[in-house]
Amino acid sequence: MAEAALAIAPGTIPRDALSRHGAEVLRHADRYAREKAVRVVFFADLTRTLTLVGTSWADLGVDWEAALADLQGGSYPTLYLTISERAYVLLCSSAVTVHVVSRKGVQPANDERELVRQALAERLSADWPPYIRDLIDSGRLRPAS
Repeated sequence: MAEAALAIAPGTIPRDALSRHGAEVLRHADRYAREKAVRVVFFADLTRTLTLVGTSWADLGVDWEAALADLQGGSYPTLYLTISERAYVLLCSSAVTVHVVSRKGVQPANDERELVRQALAERLSADWPPYIRDLIDSGRLRPAS
């Protein structure tokens, strides 16, 4: 395990606490999650979806680097997950078709990307509730009213 993925729960982030760029990325993530019926959305998924419809963050007027900095630096819960280098490559790739080069040669990896998504969803289902409970118990987070 050599890489990290940052997990946020979009429902815990007040949109008015974000820049227009961060709010726009979350709007796309909410729509993607609804349309694909997934619980984990990679930023690369959103970028790939824009590419498939012939547009980009820049075309939408979104500074994606500012958006990611906004999402990473807020005062809401975030959780870092340690992941393998291979999983990192798969979740960071916005390519429509992903291939992984290994000792076995070049292999298609789109199905593997979905396995990474499932594994992260399972890990978050296990780790997120105790993490939030610890934040509440320590007074670092107030429960929603």
